[in-house]
Amino acid sequence: MKKLISISLVALACLSLFAGGSSESGNTVIIWHSNSGAIGTAFDDIVDRFNETVGEEKGIEIEAIYQGSANDVLTKVKAAAAADTSTLPDIAQFDATAALDMMNSDYLVLPEELGVDTSDIMPAAIESLMSERGLLAIPFNASSLLLYYNKTLFDSLSLTPPETLDEFTSIAPLLGEKDSSGNVTRYAFAGVPATYELGAFIGAQKGLSYFVDEANGHTGTPRTVLFGKEGTFRNFLVHWKSLYDTGYVNNITSGVSTEFAAGRTATMLASSSNLSTVLNTVAGRFEVGTAFVPKTDEEATGGVNIGGGALFSFTSSDAVKTVLEYLSSEDVQLEWAEKTGYMPVNTALSDNPEYIAFLADNPQFRVAMEQTEASNPEVTGVWLPSAYQIYYSFQSEIRNVTENGKDIDQAVSDMEATVQKALDDYARQNLV
Repeated sequence: MKKLISISLVALACLSLFAGGSSESGNTVIIWHSNSGAIGTAFDDIVDRFNETVGEEKGIEIEAIYQGSANDVLTKVKAAAAADTSTLPDIAQFDATAALDMMNSDYLVLPEELGVDTSDIMPAAIESLMSERGLLAIPFNASSLLLYYNKTLFDSLSLTPPETLDEFTSIAPLLGEKDSSGNVTRYAFAGVPATYELGAFIGAQKGLSYFVDEANGHTGTPRTVLFGKEGTFRNFLVHWKSLYDTGYVNNITSGVSTEFAAGRTATMLASSSNLSTVLNTVAGRFEVGTAFVPKTDEEATGGVNIGGGALFSFTSSDAVKTVLEYLSSEDVQLEWAEKTGYMPVNTALSDNPEYIAFLADNPQFRVAMEQTEASNPEVTGVWLPSAYQIYYSFQSEIRNVTENGKDIDQAVSDMEATVQKALDDYARQNLV
């Protein structure tokens, strides 16, 4: 009886929490999103413009509600669905960590069911969201992992961005700097790779490699870890430890952009969505360059997967269809790309004079698109349960190897066990 009362109280709490996010009321379309800062301002401007133009003409209003991080949005959507699906928003913006839950949910409305026109959406962005059910969502804030580098420093040393981790290892001592006491005052690289970065370092190996079976979860719920038996995580660790052993890698997991902007690290890996913010933060201290992610080795030719996020629907209506088509339209994607650094998902922009002129004046923004076009479209993000816990687990194992001297084979085995347990637990709790 106590357990039943507790469950009832939780349900009532959820209903209270999400009452403001009720599904389409009249022609108001509720969107829960995770855009903040400069990106949040850009999103608000796009929403306001819809409400003043297309929305006014068709009697539709977007109500955009910031719900915290992408993981916060997922947590709140799952809580709303568990309490009462009528409290779900009409649309939610998620990143890839939500894909597995959405693929197995019974409350998701697929773009095909809405009749959304996806003919002008970048094929690689569509591929990144394909599942055994079909296309899960409409790509919106597509991004690519990039190597950001201090171009002023590189040019002064007559260096070009490294194409492989071995090349990175060879130039790291040139990029780094120490004071008279032997303390590092400038690192060659700052950061610790996690699942996003490993999507490139592992996914690109042998032309195409997966973390787990079912094409990283895109063709079905993953059941088996692959990066251990296929040796891809081990191969990465061997090369990464060599880079770390130069003494010029700063193993920090936060504040990386700050270190880069201050000139205390020569390079970093970050999403293309950070580009506008990085350029504004550096503010003329040095010239910022962007480059392809260095390959784990010469045979890692697969490139990178598309990151970022997409718009998932929970209401079937013409109003929701109109909003989704507006947000993926040429004009909106042009504004979104120029203000943020996200890649435009609308293919019409390849011939758009304004966007072509923008790229000519801002060459750093071009690299994400060039890298995506040069990548194998089957290199996709990994869809995992417990995605954020696994994210930090990868970082912990990499730090154990580099900082604490943990045996690489043991680290691979432990990481394999962590991910396999997550897959087994998810299957036991969610699959019949």
